[in-house]
Amino acid sequence: MEHVRTLLDRVILTVCCGLFITMVMAASWQVISRYALNSPSTISEAFLRFSLVWMSMIAIAYVAGLREHVSLTLFIDKLDGLWKVMLEISIEILFIFFAVFVMIYGGTQAAYNTMSQIYPMLGIPKGVLYMSLPVSGSIIVIYCLMNCQQILQDSYSFRSQS
Repeated sequence: MEHVRTLLDRVILTVCCGLFITMVMAASWQVISRYALNSPSTISEAFLRFSLVWMSMIAIAYVAGLREHVSLTLFIDKLDGLWKVMLEISIEILFIFFAVFVMIYGGTQAAYNTMSQIYPMLGIPKGVLYMSLPVSGSIIVIYCLMNCQQILQDSYSFRSQS
């Protein structure tokens, strides 16, 4: 399972870094074309908006996979043993429910409903933008399942050492 996590991490980091580099180049071209050539690029701003949404959604999935998301650790830090494991698993299950029902189901519906609308500057369906929701939701579910397995594995190895 650790091999799958490492592979998924590398793919996500490569995609995010590639998108970021492309966004920097597009923003630089926007500035050059606007001020140096006095003819602003029409698609770079739309591309940047589109890319920012995709990169943000994929990065959110990555951070959720690392369990570095914003959370209140007040209760988890005070617990130990079985209660701590149960609370950590419960948090992961809540993430899974949110990802499945809001991101995957809702995102798929939004993408399906907007596939006939064309993004004017880029000439692609708006549904492609909304597909970032089910893609990142699916990644979150995969990461949460791996996190649950890791939590259970860590608690089992801790109990067997005691």
